[in-house]
Parts: sequence; C-alpha cells; structure tokens
Amino acid sequence: MTKSRFGVAACASTALLLLGCVNNTALDDLRDTKPVAGATDFNKALFQDYRMLARSFGEVGAAAGIAFDSGGSMEMTGMDSAIGALANSYAEKAIIASRGSLVEPEPGVDVPTHKMRDRLIRAMERGKETFPADSARAQAEYDCWLLNGNVPAMAKSAKRCLATLETTIKKLEGEAKVPPPAPAAAPSDNTDKPAVNP
Repeated sequence: MTKSRFGVAACASTALLLLGCVNNTALDDLRDTKPVAGATDFNKALFQDYRMLARSFGEVGAAAGIAFDSGGSMEMTGMDSAIGALANSYAEKAIIASRGSLVEPEPGVDVPTHKMRDRLIRAMERGKETFPADSARAQAEYDCWLLNGNVPAMAKSAKRCLATLETTIKKLEGEAKVPPPAPAAAPSDNTDKPAVNP
C-alpha cells in the first residue's frame, strides 16, 4: 500500500514537473491580451486583424504543442507544426500591435512581393492615420498572403488573401489619395496701376 501511494505521488510529481516544462506560446498569451491605453487606432485595428488570423486556425494552433525546447524535442499534441507556427506568427504580431509598437509587414521574397510591399507602404504612409482600419486590414492581408504562402497546405488561403488585398489596397489608395495642389493665386489687377498718393 505504501509503495502504491509512493508510486501515485511520484506520478503526480512527474506530471506537475512536465506541466511546468510546457512553454506558453503566443497563442496562449493572446487570450488575455488587449491593446494598451495609448495604442493608436491603427495598432488597435492591426491587433484585431492579426488576432482574427491567429484564431482562424481553430484548435489546430491553439495548443502549445511543444515541451522542453523550441526545437520540439517532445511534442505533446498531434497538430501540424507548420500550421501551429503560422498561427503563432499571427498571434505574435497581434501582441506586438497591442503594445502600441511598430509591426513591420513581412519582407518581400521576390519581385511581385517586393512591388506589393512597396505599394502597401506608400498607401499606408498616406492613410494610416485617417483610414486606420483599411490600412491595418491591407497589412494583415499582405502578411497573410506571404506567410500562408510558405505553408503548402495554405496555398489556397494565400491566394484568397492576395485577392482581398488587391481590393483593400485599391480602396485605401483611393481614400488616401494625395490632394491636388492648390491652384496658383490669380495675379492682382493692381500691378500696372500707379500707387495712389494720399
């Protein structure tokens, strides 16, 4: 009887020790994350968009999944690690945005992605403050296109992100159009008339 109690106690201690070794992921931390009071409207919108992307994977990416080290020496769930990593990437971006910090769009990897990133940056520079929701959505869709494109199982999703990005960025470019310069003032009629002496 003493041996079985010892065995139960040892198993319980081991289970608690293993639970302590499981790392929290960004997805775990995202559950309790809210934007800080001083976050801009853009950062608040970006937080919401990245959070939605992170949660769009459902339970596949919700569990921590990796124990002991980030290299995955002991996987605790059967989730697809590429999908879990993708979900965590969005969660990390959401957390950074919630702090009011700058979240850079993913770097381009080829000519089309570099061109689209440049286009996005130009549109956001003009529209970030006045059209924060559309600017944030365009950035999240751009990142969705690039990040999902790195995971073979998400190829169709990456194409949908690009299609919605095309629509959003056109809208943002239209909204954030630089106003035309003011017309030059017409010359005064008094230029050829002599000054009147009192």
